[in-house]
Amino acid sequence: MMIRNWRDQIPYIGHESKIIWPLFRQARPDDPEAPDTACLIALGGFTRHIVQGRITTDYHAHENKEQIYYFISGKGKMRIDDEIYEVTAGDAVHLPPRVKHGVINDTEEDIEYLNITGIVE
Repeated sequence: MMIRNWRDQIPYIGHESKIIWPLFRQARPDDPEAPDTACLIALGGFTRHIVQGRITTDYHAHENKEQIYYFISGKGKMRIDDEIYEVTAGDAVHLPPRVKHGVINDTEEDIEYLNITGIVE
């Protein structure tokens, strides 16, 4: 059992422009130096993301990752397989493996979301 607060984590920049707070990541037996966040068994990761106003993230896909983006605050758009969708606080977006995606923040306010990642073997 582990309790973590995002405020205690050191954020990093991922996918060129997202501010990411790592909360939990997958525990792997081949990684003996794993940080104390490596506790997940069936999931690949659980992170908090911020996309600042007027920022568009890179458009990418994951070969073996299934993701859910759960939007906590803000509103904007997601580009998913070359289609544009409106997203707002309360929306959950499921992204299967190999689906290209990116977040478009076309407002002045930050977009905040949680990213839940599953590894598909």
